[in-house]
Amino acid sequence: MQRRWLKFVGVVGLTLLVSGLLTAGFKLYGLLYQPMMVSKNKPAIICVDRYTSASSFVHLLKSRHFIRSNDLLYFIRFQGLAQQLKAGIYDIKEGESPAHFLYRVTEGDVLIETFRIIEGTTEAQVAANLQKAPHLCYNAADWLTVAGSFPRAEGLLLADTYHYDAGSQSKPLLERAHANLQTFLQASWQGRSPDLPYKNAYEMLIAASILEKEAAIPSEKRLIAGVIINRLKKKMPLQMDPTVIYGLGADYTGTLTHENLNLDSPYNTYRYRGLPPTPIAMVGKEAIDAAAHPAVTPYLYFVARGDGSHYFSETYDEQRQAIARYLKK
Repeated sequence: MQRRWLKFVGVVGLTLLVSGLLTAGFKLYGLLYQPMMVSKNKPAIICVDRYTSASSFVHLLKSRHFIRSNDLLYFIRFQGLAQQLKAGIYDIKEGESPAHFLYRVTEGDVLIETFRIIEGTTEAQVAANLQKAPHLCYNAADWLTVAGSFPRAEGLLLADTYHYDAGSQSKPLLERAHANLQTFLQASWQGRSPDLPYKNAYEMLIAASILEKEAAIPSEKRLIAGVIINRLKKKMPLQMDPTVIYGLGADYTGTLTHENLNLDSPYNTYRYRGLPPTPIAMVGKEAIDAAAHPAVTPYLYFVARGDGSHYFSETYDEQRQAIARYLKK
């Protein structure tokens, strides 16, 4: 009788123990795999540095009210993941569980940000945008890597959209944009139309930067490229307003004056023949392609119509009539 009682007690005790463990297990599973409390309207960004321990990681999540208990800490230690937390900036996705987020941190699945270099923007404008880029560590000295042996870094980044890891430095992004520019520019130079009056790919890039500022309509880039070619071959001044505006810098007030057009600057293409010494803006693939393959036309002049398009002329008399007509509008 005593043996039966002890056996019964043992079975009951084991059952309660197993039941308790199962209950605790289900509870732990629920806490680890249920969605974290993330607000839809407020970004859930977590910064993990290289000194972040398992306990500080869990404390950070608790302090931000993403989790309520320390169960994640026990799970980290049980799984042996305490030394595998990767430094970086992470976003907690909507509906994500603590366990899934933990595994992403151990894999270094950091937040990916996007930065766009806009066609026609200057080095100064790109620098200002880099300073405002989210989770990007900007260093002005990084431009030195881009400029290299060139007079300045103007025009040496390919206008495009770039992705970077949140928390990264600006240098790799600038180097990638510069490498992309060089690759596309050299390929375009090798495949350019014959008899272009450019000494090298850099001169063609300068012309592409003028197209970027002159042509609001993409289809006109090749036409304006043709005007540049025709003027260079005839040794006529290019007389491109954007180059003068670039030379004026901060002194440009929004309207070009006769005084501005007499400015003694290598960027004043009214006063000096040939191309300006450097590009005047960042360029995209379309402008480079247009500079490499200009339209073959007899045009030497063009004037803005006021709607973003231009009227092209062969002679100066025709140009004067067009100016009078469109200035009235």
